[in-house]
Amino acid sequence: MEPAAQSPSEPPTETLPTTPHKRHWTINAIFVLAVIVGVFAVLAVWVNRQVLNTDNWTNTSSRLLADPKIEAAVGNLLVNELFSQVDVAKELKSVLPSEVDGLAAPAADGLRTLAIQIAPQVLATSEVQNAWRGANRTAQIELLRILKGGSNTISTNNGEVTLQLHTLLVQLAAQLGLQQQFESVQSKLQGSTGEVARGAVQEKLGVKLPPTSGGIVLLRSSQLKTAQDIVKAIKGLAVVLPLIALLLFVLAIWLADGWRRVALRTSGWCLVGIGLLAVLARRLLSNYVVNSLVKDPSNKPAVQHAFAIGTSLLYDLAIAMITYGLVVVVAAWLAGHTRAAVAVRRALAPSLREHVQYVYAAAALALLLVVVWGPFPSTREVLPIVGFVILLGLGIHTLRGMTAREFPDAQLGDFAHGIRAWYAARRHATFSAISAARSTSTAAAAVGGSAGDTRIGDLERLASLHERGVLTDEEFRAQKTVLLQRGA
Repeated sequence: MEPAAQSPSEPPTETLPTTPHKRHWTINAIFVLAVIVGVFAVLAVWVNRQVLNTDNWTNTSSRLLADPKIEAAVGNLLVNELFSQVDVAKELKSVLPSEVDGLAAPAADGLRTLAIQIAPQVLATSEVQNAWRGANRTAQIELLRILKGGSNTISTNNGEVTLQLHTLLVQLAAQLGLQQQFESVQSKLQGSTGEVARGAVQEKLGVKLPPTSGGIVLLRSSQLKTAQDIVKAIKGLAVVLPLIALLLFVLAIWLADGWRRVALRTSGWCLVGIGLLAVLARRLLSNYVVNSLVKDPSNKPAVQHAFAIGTSLLYDLAIAMITYGLVVVVAAWLAGHTRAAVAVRRALAPSLREHVQYVYAAAALALLLVVVWGPFPSTREVLPIVGFVILLGLGIHTLRGMTAREFPDAQLGDFAHGIRAWYAARRHATFSAISAARSTSTAAAAVGGSAGDTRIGDLERLASLHERGVLTDEEFRAQKTVLLQRGA
């Protein structure tokens, strides 16, 4: 005898996995390996996009200088650099009368304090912001050109790639009225006399003095080979590691014959785990950088803000992985056998069968809104968007086939009718419970003879049903009137 066919309206029972125990462990090991590879893939993609992309580098640098705490720290650096180049006390003494030339040193200290207060305001101006942005872009382009092997020379500054801050110093000196003195010192340092003086100091102290002020060395010639190897490795890993992680997930799902939906759901949770581990790595690295590498406590707030801004792209990638993972989990749930998932598929079945073009249009509109919003880096790039379109189309096509097999006779009004029927059944059950309780109370009162009036208990139960929202205000008043009249 053949088994009875299951009704399309009834949720199918989920079959237990029949995968051998050894294969089950193999699939779980693949998922673990995919998570490990995925975490390193996120880190490699972050470094590649953050450090080796000129636009991202420039935008991040602009955000750094726009931060108030970082502005204060850079302002202090520029003030120290300016006052180390110009002997302000000597300049003041040369212009003050002999009777008050003893005030030159206190006045210089006061001017230094004023400079520290003015420096953040100078750095916040559009001129300085644009100069900072241009300096970072120029230095990053030069750095990439060298790291990619596109130049025979390391740089034009004695084998160093330098981020020039000279313009920022000039702006600060102009605000303090020291621009002429500052430029005079600079011209002397760049001339033949300055070259001789620097040579004597370098020979005596064993240090190298720059010909100009306001420069941050990004790369020296001795570090070139190592840096080039790192860049090649990062660019390769940023492509290879995500591909390996994706192939591992595909392999695990393919091996899970008989429970691929569960494997798909596990893949979604693995993506969520990758995102959470990336966020955790960012937090641990931040604590290490701030607590171990920063010796001056006054610089910790600025370093914390700089690290947060510099790793904002890593945070975006982590949140994207968590979001994509949750989307995969929801998709796996929608294809599952829970009562809620079956109800959703039953509600979607008529639209997917008769008006599928509207379903595709609605999905395309939703994806377009996400692309316009651009919450993640992948939603602002062409190839990932094309991938999203393909996956969305495949998902709708698969869901349409599933609903056609399960609910071939579903109509557009069935879901609404089902909701109304469920609500009516719930109300009927509630009133039945009230009637049963009332009958029980009446019988108990009749048997007891002297049990007294049961209206108080009925009213309390009625009030409880009203507080829980089972009875509306009108229903509560009507039932209350009936109880009171019965007692009278």
